[in-house]
Amino acid sequence: MTLALKIHIVEQNVRKMMQFDPSTVVFEACRIIREKITEANLGQPKDYGLFLPGEEGSGVWLEAGRNLSYYILRDQVR
Repeated sequence: MTLALKIHIVEQNVRKMMQFDPSTVVFEACRIIREKITEANLGQPKDYGLFLPGEEGSGVWLEAGRNLSYYILRDQVR
């Protein structure tokens, strides 16, 4: 099973869909994104992460050491 996530690079206004194994660690997912999306290579890796938007401007930053499966993610979450 794979998880399809919408990746949005805000500074470049780039949106791409990427597939991940749910057991992928968030830190590793960020590394994969930086490798596959050239627009994501902005600044230092430690300054970027994955953000799960919520309702009405809320949301949460995904912890770098957790698996994607830890979070209640659905396909095509951005």
